[in-house]
Amino acid sequence: MNPVLQLPLLIPLLVIVLGIGLFASWRSSNNANSSTRKLLILLRSLALIALGIFLLNPGKWVKLSQHKERLYPIMIDVSASMAVNNGNITRSQTAAQIATQIQAAAEKQHINSDLYAFSNNIKKINSIHDLTATAQQSNIHQSATNLFTNLSAAGDSPEALIILSDGRQTSIPKNSPLILQARANNAPIFAVAIGSNIAKKDLSVKATSRTITAFPKQNLQVTALINNQNLGNQAINLTLTDSAGKTLAKHKLELESNQKTLHTFSVKAPEKSTTWKIAISTAANEQITKNNQDTINIRILTTKTRVFIAEGAPYWDSKFLAQLLRQQDHMQVQSVYRISDTRYFRIDSGESKPTATTSDVFPDSQEALSHFDLIIFGKNSEHFLTPQRIEALKRFVRDQGGAVLFARGKPYSGRLPALEPLEPVNWGTGNNRKFFLAPTADGQAAGLFGQALPAPNSPIWKSLPELKDAHQVDSVKPFTRLLANGSVPGRNRQFPLLLVRRYGQGVTGLVNADGLWKWDFYPEARELGNMYQEFWTQLIQWMVAYSEFLPGHDYSLHASSQTIAHGEPVVFTISYRGSNRTPKPTITITAKGQAPVNLTPASASIVSGIPTWKASFTPSKPGNYQATVNTDDKSPKPSVNILVKSPPSEQDNLNPDPDFLSELCKATGGKIISPEQLPEFLEQQFSNNESRTVKAESIWKPSWLRWFMPIIVLLILATEWWIRRRNGLI
Repeated sequence: MNPVLQLPLLIPLLVIVLGIGLFASWRSSNNANSSTRKLLILLRSLALIALGIFLLNPGKWVKLSQHKERLYPIMIDVSASMAVNNGNITRSQTAAQIATQIQAAAEKQHINSDLYAFSNNIKKINSIHDLTATAQQSNIHQSATNLFTNLSAAGDSPEALIILSDGRQTSIPKNSPLILQARANNAPIFAVAIGSNIAKKDLSVKATSRTITAFPKQNLQVTALINNQNLGNQAINLTLTDSAGKTLAKHKLELESNQKTLHTFSVKAPEKSTTWKIAISTAANEQITKNNQDTINIRILTTKTRVFIAEGAPYWDSKFLAQLLRQQDHMQVQSVYRISDTRYFRIDSGESKPTATTSDVFPDSQEALSHFDLIIFGKNSEHFLTPQRIEALKRFVRDQGGAVLFARGKPYSGRLPALEPLEPVNWGTGNNRKFFLAPTADGQAAGLFGQALPAPNSPIWKSLPELKDAHQVDSVKPFTRLLANGSVPGRNRQFPLLLVRRYGQGVTGLVNADGLWKWDFYPEARELGNMYQEFWTQLIQWMVAYSEFLPGHDYSLHASSQTIAHGEPVVFTISYRGSNRTPKPTITITAKGQAPVNLTPASASIVSGIPTWKASFTPSKPGNYQATVNTDDKSPKPSVNILVKSPPSEQDNLNPDPDFLSELCKATGGKIISPEQLPEFLEQQFSNNESRTVKAESIWKPSWLRWFMPIIVLLILATEWWIRRRNGLI
């Protein structure tokens, strides 16, 4: 029995109900004759006994079992990459043939092998003739996950899953539950990788620098990398246009198949920050056209770079450099030269004659140094530096994002241990004489050579007059970038010549050479262009942009990455070096065709005494975004540009990816199968023809639950009612 209530409670309750029911029947039939009265009590007793049987619920437990067909769903890729021809037929047609082969083998063994088409999702199809490989995205993980979910909802559990695909996965899976689902269902995944590699046919152009920093009307070097992949000889039109679509420069070049080349446009910088576009023409039979253009962010500095020059041993190098920098409209220069221990000359921008003084006028405090962006040291700088000034100089670089440039090699005689933390190298003994400047690959990667200055492989570097008096370097300090070497003619020997090193928020640099003035003095050097002016102005500009803060800026803004994939977040970091004790910066993000987004960054840990804020932003659409700092004061507002790339499409890469399929299958206990191995695999996999028995939980089967039982009870009650009515008892 399986009573509705526990027996110790149900039995007394039934006895009470039976007693009350019989007593009520006896009392209500006082006016009936004896035989009628006995019949009514009998009928009432039978009805109450039936009720007691229902409540006691006699019966037995029965274990249910269910027989189901073996299930092997077949997933067929219908993304656009499956429309590619491999041989005489497309990958999609190959998949259809394989699916037909699998279904035929399954049908012989009475196995269910339903067909499902998938791209970003899954859809059941009735026939292979329903396949059309046109989808622009593919997500094997999501599609298979949805299939498992749908089958589970229908009460089905596959024995295995078979995927027919080229393995291209344009949607990157994140925290996919597919492998866990396959293992939980004890259903390994098997896959047939379809297709072979295809030579990519594409022309592409890419700016070597996403952001170029310059001053208004300054000469700019805009360099692009053009690549021809398997398209044969091509005549390519390369154009540089501004934000309004106006052509700034153009060039026609010939490019052989599988050849790369760099081209540099020399143009004038605009008055304001803007975005330029560099583009190439489209070739016939080109598979990808969205990479035929690229954007370049032109960041124009509207504030002057404030430079202080301290020269303890004046020579042609220091004279030419100071004179050059004073001539630059975008620089404000203050220079001081030591003639003797008691005699100094000072000359500033806008002045034609020096002023004699008995003081070295070097900034004595961190506050005084904060009025400059760059401090340039020549030789014998020890005459300007006291322990207090060196400490202030360190804080100026480390905490305020300042820049220091040692422009003539080792800046002091003997040793100056207090200054050594600012130097990019550890000095040795002796000098190198007569060498050429040879840019390095890191110098090109840093954006100095090949963009601001000629590329490392340019013949101009060996055509310039030789340099001299480079101090021997014992070792280069960690985290230092070697931008150029000194190359000794005929000796196949090089040494560090141009180096930069981040120090806290700022940067220090070293030009380990003398004699650059010859680049601007000798007629044969002038014929190569004004390389002396270009070298120094571009180097100084690059250094101050490499620092945390731009010239004249109290705020800095940096992004965790300037190029991100769609759907990825970017983190913005703001730093502040001004005097306002309670700055409250915000960030405004703008993009063409979208409403501005305002961010309130959260205060982060203070680095070296510099207030810092961080904010995260996830762009909603691909495109170019600009983030700008907003403040209550009149400080210049830095900005940064972010490129959000479009999601990958099927045409980006048409080569199959069997490794992806193999890893997926292996993780679920399956394996990848070649078309040649398929017959043997099907024979082994489908050989067991027994249908599966799926056991469910045991259920209670009442013995009284028959169709006639309720009818009998109703007849008993109806008979009692009829007798009572006939005898006038109701």
